Amino acid sequence: MTNRPLRNTSFALLGLLSFGEMSGYDLKRLADRSIRYFYWSPASSQIYAELRRFAELGYVTEREVEQARRPDKRIYRITEAGLAALREWLSEGDSGPVVVKNPLLLRIFFGTHAPVESLMKEIEQERRRSLGVLESLRESERECRGHPGSLFTYLTIAQGLAVLRARLDWADEALRLLETHDPEFTWHGAPDAGRLAPGEDRQDGQR
Repeated sequence: MTNRPLRNTSFALLGLLSFGEMSGYDLKRLADRSIRYFYWSPASSQIYAELRRFAELGYVTEREVEQARRPDKRIYRITEAGLAALREWLSEGDSGPVVVKNPLLLRIFFGTHAPVESLMKEIEQERRRSLGVLESLRESERECRGHPGSLFTYLTIAQGLAVLRARLDWADEALRLLETHDPEFTWHGAPDAGRLAPGEDRQDGQR
């Protein structure tokens, strides 16, 4: 039995197994449709490594399932010991800081040295990606309606929807400002000071 401590990704997979018995393939598909939107989806190789570790720890049971036209598959079910470990992790009470790594913002931060057209193209690409994820989350929100315990799924999805809407608003404003880019633009004021009310004119050479 391994004594290596489990990481957040391990508990994420253990949590997904709490939804029901599934194979490693099923687990990967579920991760791709759920936790990848707010955490990340581990590779298949990592999933199978974690499943082996869970079996060693007694956190899952496994059984072979015969398939007529495909190789037999191995199915995993979380045990009471696995549920206890999951509940203990959930009750720790300190998830730690949220870490954000945004390559696009890193480029924009140094945008003084970049062609404006290049930055606009990247923002437009990110906007299209965000629209695609937004639609996927809306579909997930529709699917979770009416299911017991779906409040927690909804709360997770709701933050994702809020973040994506804010990201789209930001992209629209960024594109508007860059389209009429003034090299002499200087920031004056609070984070929302860049937004103009309808009919309002910029002063101090801002556009």
